[in-house]
Amino acid sequence: MQNKGPTVRICEWACATRYEDIPADVRSEALRVLYDEVGAMIAGSTLESCRPIVDMVRKLGGAGECTVVGHPLRAPLLNAILANGSIGHADEVDPTSVHGAGHFAATMVPTVLTVGQYVNASGTAFVRAFVLGAEIAARMQSTFNAHDEARPEFYYSAGASLGAAVTAGLLLGLDADRMEHALGAAAMGCAPLMSLHHEDLHQTKALAYSGRTARAGVESAMLARHDFHAPREILTTENGFFHAFVGNREAGHDVVTDLGSKYLMKDLLYKRYSTGGPNLAPLYAYFQLMKRHNFSGSDVVEIEVTGARGRSVGLTDHHPSIHTETVLSLAACYGEFTFKHAHDLSYCKDQRFLDFQKRARVRIVPREGPTARAHRLQANMTVRTTGGGVFQQEVNYPLMTQPEIEQKFRELVGMRLDSATTMELDRKLKAIETMDNVATLVSALEIAY
Repeated sequence: MQNKGPTVRICEWACATRYEDIPADVRSEALRVLYDEVGAMIAGSTLESCRPIVDMVRKLGGAGECTVVGHPLRAPLLNAILANGSIGHADEVDPTSVHGAGHFAATMVPTVLTVGQYVNASGTAFVRAFVLGAEIAARMQSTFNAHDEARPEFYYSAGASLGAAVTAGLLLGLDADRMEHALGAAAMGCAPLMSLHHEDLHQTKALAYSGRTARAGVESAMLARHDFHAPREILTTENGFFHAFVGNREAGHDVVTDLGSKYLMKDLLYKRYSTGGPNLAPLYAYFQLMKRHNFSGSDVVEIEVTGARGRSVGLTDHHPSIHTETVLSLAACYGEFTFKHAHDLSYCKDQRFLDFQKRARVRIVPREGPTARAHRLQANMTVRTTGGGVFQQEVNYPLMTQPEIEQKFRELVGMRLDSATTMELDRKLKAIETMDNVATLVSALEIAY
């Protein structure tokens, strides 16, 4: 295998790796990210960010093969995966990564749910396909992140399309040769641009980041299953995947370093708040200061965040789940920042919020010098209040504990389901490895309005 190119090595590794070969801690992390992302999908499934896509899928009709999560709706495989992928990143509460693998869960969980239901996969086949595809997605996106200064014009979620192709290909029974064609097709199927930030409804981000990414991967695996031939060694060939995206053919060789012995998909960051990753540490710092010094929004005259990662400053996306000044203003005005604050626009239209924005100032000061992606989880905050109060806090955003993740799941799912149904879904997700057929669980994600 050592003399083969990285594309072939990935395909042979994925097809040869059995469920039993996957370390227990990796399988455990896979179940945790599945659990967390399903909660995010149920809560976000009816948001404006994915409504037009679900409406289109409903109107197109067709064979009701696969569940559209959070809706009383089934659709053909490729239409369902487009909808479910978009639902995967309908909101910013889906898990991301600490060091650079991005929001791969928003693509990978919808993929394994939809294709797993389509093929009536067993729990072990489901988890195997999910872990191995998620690992490829994490490796592709980590490589993009390592070279993002070279080609910043695209959103690096394109890497997850190859992970989706692996997950779908494993569930569809592709051998290593056909898997290589699936990766070749997926590599040419998705290239979202950074300009997706120039809109206010989060719709383009949901569609580009995970909707079309998931569909590209699943569609490519289906094509390979039907003998479609794509370019070989797509990762490192001239004008191939990494040559096109980062301008460096050698970048593709890095993706197989420690393949099978080190799992990058474990590098996960679970979110306490429905907001973009760069806002997690500032929010946490603000709430720590508020609790310690017992001030309220009516006391605040200025919030200053210093040391922010350079690329976190000046985002053109003004959605209340992403735009830092808006996020911190909402948190200060209402004393909390929840899913509803991010998506119910009445909070931004309320006179209390408008008065706060007129009266108080929110300043974001970028970090000097080079920054790494993990720097977005560090924040230095100063809050100035009426009467001359100056309160300061430096934080490293603490990772969520298992009890916190479970409480988050209950709150998100509880927005759509009663407590008994929520707890039953909780139990089923945690026991998915023991299931003979995951289709029954996925069917339970069809929710009436």
